[in-house]
Amino acid sequence: MIGTFLFKIGSFGVPAMGACVLVGAILAVFLSWLLRKKSALDWNDAVVDAIISAVLLGFVGMKILYWIVTPGVFKTAFAGGFFSGLLSLLMEGMVFYGGLIGGILGILLVARKKKKNFFEFTDLMAPCFCVAHAFGRIGCLLVGCCYGLGVGETSQFGLCTYGGACAVKYLDGTMRLPVPLMETIFLLLLCVVLVLIYRKEKRLGTTTGWYLILYAIWRFVIEMFRGDAERGKFGPLYTSQWISIAILLAGVLILLLARRWKKGEPFVVFHEDDLTVPEAEKSDSDRAAEDPDPEEPQADEATAEEPEAAAEEAPGGEEE
Repeated sequence: MIGTFLFKIGSFGVPAMGACVLVGAILAVFLSWLLRKKSALDWNDAVVDAIISAVLLGFVGMKILYWIVTPGVFKTAFAGGFFSGLLSLLMEGMVFYGGLIGGILGILLVARKKKKNFFEFTDLMAPCFCVAHAFGRIGCLLVGCCYGLGVGETSQFGLCTYGGACAVKYLDGTMRLPVPLMETIFLLLLCVVLVLIYRKEKRLGTTTGWYLILYAIWRFVIEMFRGDAERGKFGPLYTSQWISIAILLAGVLILLLARRWKKGEPFVVFHEDDLTVPEAEKSDSDRAAEDPDPEEPQADEATAEEPEAAAEEAPGGEEE
């Protein structure tokens, strides 16, 4: 069923998107609580602070990126008045990648404040992101946004023409590919995979890296089958596809560096072992500097004792 409200009683209605986002947020917090024993963080303190910070800055990030990719909303928002236009700008339109970037920034601020490893937080919260995102996509399906190709429309790069399989009827009567529902299914499966990785992997950053890589690949591909081209396009690719490439590269880099961090350890980019020269590569001068001749200090001590002995033998030495 496509509609703005889940149900209405008179003039009162429960917004479909708001209800789905709320359910997703509650389930995400609950999942983080279930996974808390695998984390070195204090859930009641650090994790809760990170969740609050991620939600607040995530919302800001979603709005800002939406305004960037759809600048035309400012021209029409204030047609009915200033306050109604301001409310429209705040309530309508969000872009997930903006929320992801804002959420990561919020977690980073808490990690610095608590002096904890940043990846302690993101590894724990990556599966939770998937749950919240999955229910948000159900909201997208219900309100009719983020829709897929209509029957007979051709996908990006001319890969295929949608024939109507599993189509959903939207408010305008068009039968479309249910892209939001497809993404919900993928995100729930990804959540299961990330939970398994998080429970078994001791190296920090591994869960985060796989989350970024797998979702970026999925998002790049699924963007080809969306029909809302007004979301922004630069050159041959949509905005989210360019961001997906950057996210993919970031995930690969994190996996390459994941061996450096273990749960419960502070965040360190370079370890002492990285800066230590192997014994075989050291020169003779390096070895001499590290292992001074043990006989030299004895000679110095002997030299220092000679004046003392001479002073003791000299008559009247003490009065002088």
